[in-house]
Parts: sequence; C-alpha cells; structure tokens
Amino acid sequence: MATAAAQSPERPRQETRFWPSSLEFLRWELLPYPGRISTAIRMVVGATLVMIIVMTFQIPSGVLAGFYSLLVARENLAATFRQAVTIIVVAIAATALTLAGMMLFRDYPIAYFFWVVATLGLGFFLIRTSTNYGAAVAFGFVFALNPPIWDQDLGTKAQVAATLWQAGAIAIGVGVTVVTEAVYRLFDRSDPLISSIADLMLAAQRVIDDVAERRTIPEADRKTILQYDLTGAGRLRASLARQGVDSILRAQRTAMIALTGHLIELAAELVRTAPLPTDEDVSRLRRVSEKIGRLRRRLCQDTMNDIPPAVLVRHPSATVPVLGGIERTVELLIDLFHRFHRAQSADGSSRELGLPSQHRLIVPDAFSNPEYLRFAFAGCAAASLCYVLYHGIDWPGLSTSVFTCVATGASTIGPSVQMQFFRLAGFVVGCLIIGIPAQILILPHLDTIFGFALFFAAGTAIAAWFATSSPRISYFGLQVALAFFFINLQEFHVQTDLSVARDRVVGVLLGVLAMGFIFDRFGLKSDTGQMRKELEQNLRMLARFGVLSTGLERAEDIPEIRRLRNQINGSLTSLASRMDTIQFEIAYGRHHEPDFAEHRRILRAQAALRSICALDLSLLHYRARSEIESALTRQQRAELNHFLDQYSDSLLRIVAWSENEAQAYTPADDNSIRRLRQIFEQGASPSSQTILDVCEQLIISLHSLEHTYAVS
Repeated sequence: MATAAAQSPERPRQETRFWPSSLEFLRWELLPYPGRISTAIRMVVGATLVMIIVMTFQIPSGVLAGFYSLLVARENLAATFRQAVTIIVVAIAATALTLAGMMLFRDYPIAYFFWVVATLGLGFFLIRTSTNYGAAVAFGFVFALNPPIWDQDLGTKAQVAATLWQAGAIAIGVGVTVVTEAVYRLFDRSDPLISSIADLMLAAQRVIDDVAERRTIPEADRKTILQYDLTGAGRLRASLARQGVDSILRAQRTAMIALTGHLIELAAELVRTAPLPTDEDVSRLRRVSEKIGRLRRRLCQDTMNDIPPAVLVRHPSATVPVLGGIERTVELLIDLFHRFHRAQSADGSSRELGLPSQHRLIVPDAFSNPEYLRFAFAGCAAASLCYVLYHGIDWPGLSTSVFTCVATGASTIGPSVQMQFFRLAGFVVGCLIIGIPAQILILPHLDTIFGFALFFAAGTAIAAWFATSSPRISYFGLQVALAFFFINLQEFHVQTDLSVARDRVVGVLLGVLAMGFIFDRFGLKSDTGQMRKELEQNLRMLARFGVLSTGLERAEDIPEIRRLRNQINGSLTSLASRMDTIQFEIAYGRHHEPDFAEHRRILRAQAALRSICALDLSLLHYRARSEIESALTRQQRAELNHFLDQYSDSLLRIVAWSENEAQAYTPADDNSIRRLRQIFEQGASPSSQTILDVCEQLIISLHSLEHTYAVS
C-alpha cells in the first residue's frame, strides 16, 4: 500500500465547513421542511394555552410552565408521555430534597450556604453521569431556581408555597404538551422520523431522475438537496434520541439515518457536478431510482414485501463517479430493512444483539471515573461564584446567572461554548430586541387577554421556528423563548418595567463569563482530543469487524459481529454529532490554526471510515448470501480471509502510529490485493468480480485514510 494515496470515487468532497457563510447558513436552516410548520404550530398552541392558564389562575413560576411546554419532545405520543412523567417525577424529587435541606439548614447561614453549594455540585454530577440528560437537567434546574426564593425576606409559608409551585408549574407545562400532542395524534398517527427519512429519499430520487433523463436539475430540487446536505442529519439524530425506542429499533434507525444522510451527500455531489451519463449509466440510475422509490413507499407502509433482495454493485462509472456509491448505499439500505424485518419476525431482543440495557439510571463508571468529579467541581465552582457575586453586590435580578451555569453545562468544550453563545444571543434577542421594544410600543396598548394572546403567540412562533432547526441553532430558539417568557409570564399583568429584561441579560452574561473562566478551562475535555480517541476506537472496531467477518460459519461469532456492527454505527453517529460543535472550540481555543488543521484531518478520516464501514457491511452482506459464498472456490475464500486479516492489521498499524507519532509511519505493501486479484481472476464469475470490486474499494479508502494520517 505504498502507492500514492488515491481518492475514493464515491467520496463527494474533501471537507465541509460548519459556517460557510453566516447568512447562507441561516437561510438554509430557516427554510421549511416537511413537518416543521406542524411542529411549530403545536409548540405555539401549547405555550399559549399555558399562558392562558397561568394568567387566569395566577399560577406562580409561569416561566417554567411556558418553557417546559416547548422543551418536551414531540416525536411521538408515547415518547412525549414518558418524558413528561420522568420530568414531573424528577421535579418532585428535587423539590422534596430542597425542602428537606431548607428545614435542616435554613436557620444556619454557613450550613445553608454549603447546602446550596452541595446541591449545585450534585446537579452537575447528575448532568454528567445520568443516562437521561433531560431528566438530569430538570433536576439541576430545580436546585438552581429555588435558592433565590429562600434568600428573599418572605415568610416560611410563602417560601414553601413558592418552592412547591416550581414543581407544579413544570407539571402544568408538560401536562399541556401531552394533551396537545394527544389531540394532534388523533388526526395524524405518522412517525415524524420515518416521514423525514422518506422525504430525504424522495429528494435524492428526484435528483437521480433528473440526471438519468439528462435534463437540467430544477431549481426547487437543487435548493432542497443542498439544504438537506448543509443542515445534515443532526435533526434526525436528535429526534431519534428523544423517541426512546427499544435497542433493536434504535440500532436500525441509527444506521438508516447514517445511510440516508450519505445518500443525500452523494446526490448533492450530482447537483454540484451535473454529470452527463452514458447509456449504461442512465440504465443504472433508473434502476437505483426505482429501488429508492419502492423502498420509500414501503418504508412509510412499514412492510418490505415487494422489495426484492439488493442487486450486486457493478463496476465504477467514469462519467458519474458517485454512481457506485449510490448503488452501494441503496443496497445497504435494502439489506438493512430485510435484516431488521427478519429479526422482528424472529422476535429478536437487545440481549441477542449484545446491546447494553437502557434501564440504567447512571453510567457504570459514575463513581470511579475522576473526570466526572472534575466536571462537577468545576460546574459547582462557576455556579457558586455567581451565587456569591450577585449576593455580594445585592442584585437579586442576576440570579439567572446560576441557572445559566446549569443550563450550559456539557461534557466537552465545543457543546458548552455553543450553549453559552446561543444562550447569551437568545437572551439578547428575546429581551433586548423583542422584549423591550414590545414593552414600549405594544404592551401598553393591550387591554384584553385576546390581544395579549395574539402578541404572545407571535413572539413564541419566532422562537419555535428557530427551535425546530437542526441542533446547531435549535438551542438559540429555546433561549429566545425563555427570555420572552421571563418578561411576559413572570407577573400576572402587562410587564412595563424595563429593568426585568436588563437584569436577565446581565445575569446570563455573568453566568457565561463564570463558565468561560472556570468551567470551560478546568472541567472539560477537548472536543478535538475526544474525537481523535473516537476515531482510534472506530479503527479498532473496524479491524475487529473485518477479522470476525471471515468466520460467518462459526455461530459463536454472529452475536459479536452484530454487537460490533451496532457499536460502529453508534460511534460514527456520535462522531458526526461532534463535528457540529467542534467549530466553537476552534474559535474559542488559543491554538486556532493547529486545532483547525486537526479538525480538517478528522473530517477527512471520518469520510474514509464511513466508506470503510459501508464497504465492510456490503462485503459481509455478500458473504452471508449462500449463493454468492458457494460460488467462490475454496482457494478464493481462503485468500479473501487472508486479505481481510491483512487489511485489519493495516488499520491497527494506523492506530498504533496515531498513538505514537514520534515514530515514522510505514504504509503496508499491496501484495494482499495483488494476490487476491490474481486468485479471483483465475475463476472469475459475477459474484467473485463483485467481491473483488468491493475489496479494491476498501484499498482505495485505506489509501485515503493512510494519506490523512501520514501526510496531514
């Protein structure tokens, strides 16, 4: 493998940029997609109903009720109900713990202070170690919001009532959301995730049809495919994470999202290059388009009855370089559905696949990993500093600084900085750009609940539209809504005091500064370092996967192959999610140029890993089909197993060099693929030629990976 690195013909591009242009990025993010308007309307309706209930019955802590009406997932009714129950239970537990602490320490200032600090530390610890991030954040929210109540000069009865109403307001918010979703599901029982995936397939199919007909791609199709390519599959991954489905379905849908996202990238490359296909390419494109159409229709109907097994991948195309990648991706999608339906009919379980149980409340190493304690101490220090500062200067309006610390705590620098940036930006927009002008120009003229409801719904609609974007900016929409609610749901009358908005923005700024100077510097890991470790872990798993795939006849290896397959899919998905936030660490860090260079290398390596994973799965699929495996001679099977062993060794050598870059990297030779080619050409058949093509594509991807590590 000492030859010059060759680029895979199916790789659509070398790299992408997270911020290609601020205006272009926002334009693509804010365009509508199927289901977005429906979701935004339900969010607005739910929040407006909460406002009417809060104002009518004068319920304290209405801000929390409105915020949680937007925060609860809306992917399906079952997931919404489960999350609502979890949030209510967590809020009640945190409230009970708060009341117990106040009864014990309220009359002892020093003990009370350390109690507040301890509860903040517990909140950060749970955020880092809990398997349910949303529930852990709800727990921390209660701890962050209750101290300002007990710090006021109120009677004990009023303080207890206000504390209880915090949990009550959260229950009202999530309860209204559940009712709203239940009514909506009476008229629409479709799965939003499946509908979104089907829409992505339809967009890719239209572009493929346009190229197959040798016509100019219509502007509408161009805009759609480029929008999906730029915004990525992050929204779908977040939607799947909130659905709470069982392990088998989650593994299947994770792979489905990854493959469909790759299909979109390949279709976007067709849009950019506008190739002129030959007659043979036209025939292949039409067959692929037909299969995508049938797959999409049956996906919505949840049956694969009339979809035949996937066809074998044919030779590469000179005029349409991505055609082989499109065929392989569609083939893997079809194979994925067939295997999943076979597993369903066999009543498979997550235990069969070797997947971990999802009922664990905290991660297994919660009390043994020192990184979790460091995270909790750093977060607690930042929040405690804010608590001391706003008390020291006697500015109670800055209490949102503590809430900011809890709300922006994340496990690595990139997501944390992203949340801090969007929280501050959201409060600036919600308070200063929307809130204060509305207080001056609009609110004084509203004298009916109907007029106020229209105004409230309009403000919430702006926030909801941003909140339904991809995970890269959806947090901004939630913070705009929270800032807007602080002004309009805090009191039971029209709020005209401009200091409310000012105090909230300054409080958020204080929290962001505390997190930046303490938490981000001492409590977090680098995204770049974490992504590099994930890449190395993926290389090891792919090497192990290649070795195990040589022993399909051994029944004891099948569960391990399935487990590795799902772990690789999950890890590649996690790696793709981190790519959305690493730009914030690069901009925030001191070593901008080295970090950016490492980001580019990781991006190229990720593309090569994804190609290797798809090729490995394709090769495994071929060998699992008895008519293909039996068509190979014993010598061909032995040489193929030897090739895979050598290929796995090459991946492990890359890992070893990456961990010790002081040593010179020596690429492996090409003897294994030469021998494989010679053996397969002696007894050539359609099946052997197809497998040989996949192996040669593996070598191309490996060359690309070696070049990425050894040269960049």
